[in-house]
Amino acid sequence: MSLTKDTHLPSDEELTVPQEISLSTPWLKAVAPYMAKHCEKEANEFMLRRKESEDPRAVLKEGAALTACGVNFLQSLKRSCLPQTQKLAECVDQGSAKLYMSKCHDDQKELDACVEANMNLTRPKLGYFSKLHVYDSATPAPEVKLRDYKAEAAKVLNELPAEYHLRKDYRKYNDWRYNITES
Repeated sequence: MSLTKDTHLPSDEELTVPQEISLSTPWLKAVAPYMAKHCEKEANEFMLRRKESEDPRAVLKEGAALTACGVNFLQSLKRSCLPQTQKLAECVDQGSAKLYMSKCHDDQKELDACVEANMNLTRPKLGYFSKLHVYDSATPAPEVKLRDYKAEAAKVLNELPAEYHLRKDYRKYNDWRYNITES
């Protein structure tokens, strides 16, 4: 998308959310499946609107709702399962240089049990987010505007002055294709 003088850019107030999510990578790896499952509806709504509008400025409200959902989830996780989350995040951070989860399955099971008991949220099965899911949104899809290129070309040609000359020295594509050896 190119920017021109007529392009409306959102103000700072429109871009501001009450609280940003600022987690380190080990913490994010520890809580990401639960947060994604908890905020799945908001994430689906955001991504659907983002894809339909093809303009990030049009989905600021949905993006703020998704961020708020993530913040609320992290606050509730902190209240109910902070020790288990810290333990798993430290294991991920110190377990390997590439932050692999392979050495942290015992800590992950503890966090799974805590989240399931206190927040009624089960960890999604492996591959859950890779599968296709159908999402029915409550908001209607935007109207698709298709351009009529033939009408636009006809309008441009009709607006040309009468003395304007169109090229007559062109060849049709099929003539060019079959006679390429002669050229």
